[in-house]
Amino acid sequence: MEALTDDQEMDRYILKGFKGLNKKRLYIRTFARWLGGLHKMSLYHKDMKTCNILVSEREETWDFHLLDFEDILMDGKVDQKKLFRNFLQINTSTPKVMTKVDRFRFFKEYLRLNPIVKDQKAFLKRLVGESRRRGLVYVSPQGVVSEKIPF
Repeated sequence: MEALTDDQEMDRYILKGFKGLNKKRLYIRTFARWLGGLHKMSLYHKDMKTCNILVSEREETWDFHLLDFEDILMDGKVDQKKLFRNFLQINTSTPKVMTKVDRFRFFKEYLRLNPIVKDQKAFLKRLVGESRRRGLVYVSPQGVVSEKIPF
């Protein structure tokens, strides 16, 4: 698959940082809406790490593209179990540039458009606990980085 010169895997793109808080918030909303749209179409990626998402920055928005097509399922509803797996994969592969507040903002925006989690408090508690247990692992321009969860 060919990518445009400026396109990057999400982990590397996030590490560049954002020009202002408003741009970062818009990015989070845009990504949450994109992921929610995939799930509503019954598209599910079994390995939804940030290194498997290509980011294309446009003038006022972003386009996201899945990588590793062999891990995409197109034949079933995305339930709470699958959502938890995707959120865990995203959460534990997202660099610390995204704060705890940013991560909760993403969760809130996703669920606003796609309310499939019955007990949000329990879901979040489990997500944070499992994320802490796993830690962060992502790819930077210098190679693979392993860190503790920042919350």
